[in-house]
Amino acid sequence: MARAAARASSCRPREGGRSSTGPTDDLGAGRSLLVRLAAELEAARRPGPGERFVLEPPADGAPPWSSLSFPTAARGPAAGSTPAGDTSVVSYRVDAVAGRPGVGTLVRREALAPVPASEPPAVPMLAGVRALRMRCLDGGGWHSVWQGDELPRAVEIAIGQDDGHGGTEELTTAVALQAASP
Repeated sequence: MARAAARASSCRPREGGRSSTGPTDDLGAGRSLLVRLAAELEAARRPGPGERFVLEPPADGAPPWSSLSFPTAARGPAAGSTPAGDTSVVSYRVDAVAGRPGVGTLVRREALAPVPASEPPAVPMLAGVRALRMRCLDGGGWHSVWQGDELPRAVEIAIGQDDGHGGTEELTTAVALQAASP
């Protein structure tokens, strides 16, 4: 189980000065997803042949949506179909929603290592995503880009989700990677 959890949660008031009255099912899904991602990161493995730990920042002028791909020993999809002990490569990114500028759906892909030539199907994990910001920690500080054969010491994740009332709720956590070099 992930030791990391949502350490900070804030809700911006919607127009008219009223804030949301409580978490909705979608906001609960955001919290659950953050805990799941933290567990997968805690179980991250050093990349093997053909694998990499990759964090990409948003493109210039694009919504604030980072993307992340990494090998992990965490159990697979929601049904747990990846056998224990196998390494899979998971990736997270936000796909834009047509007709809703700046809003997307966070999708997850998973493939058993080594990664196949074709991209595995995307599984929608969270709707109403306005921001997905991540950064990696090494001995020199935090970085919004990471590409390499080594694991970062930690990953910080922030998910900004539409609260359904004209505002955004941001969930954040930082996860230490157990297999990272000291």
